[in-house]
Amino acid sequence: MVQPPNASPPRGPAARIIDTTAVAVTSAFAGGALLTQTVIVPHWREMDPAKFLSEFARSGPATGATVFPFEVASVVLLGMTTYSTVTRRQPGRLAWALATTCMVGTFSLLPIYFLDANLALLDPAFPPQAVHAELTAWYRWNWIRTGLGLAAAAFSCIALTAGRRGNATTSR
Repeated sequence: MVQPPNASPPRGPAARIIDTTAVAVTSAFAGGALLTQTVIVPHWREMDPAKFLSEFARSGPATGATVFPFEVASVVLLGMTTYSTVTRRQPGRLAWALATTCMVGTFSLLPIYFLDANLALLDPAFPPQAVHAELTAWYRWNWIRTGLGLAAAAFSCIALTAGRRGNATTSR
């Protein structure tokens, strides 16, 4: 099929690798957030507050260190892909932009809530009687983060599919 005069040529293999990796790391982050929200946090909320604080001191930093790189990689790769598809007016650019916006939202929640909350829970002076209220807030904020991550994963899958479909029709 002949390309319209103002259309950009299909993106190359490196861009397709970045696109696919963006979807993979975004989906990994979303899966980790969903697992945390549906399995780990309910377990924390059932624990004795003093035992929770001990457990959180042991596993909280490792959990964050596992999930955080996926979040950063997602924001960076989605940003690169969005910039490329928007400037080249490629198919799927709106879905890429929405995925990027959602992941920037998850990242923004770190300084808005999670950094201070996690540091407070890691403080040995944190009162056990305050654990229930803090975990209730943590649970609510994490649903927002999880929802944004899942939306980003869905939008990135839609964008990838639209881009591949668009490249298939313009490269014939």
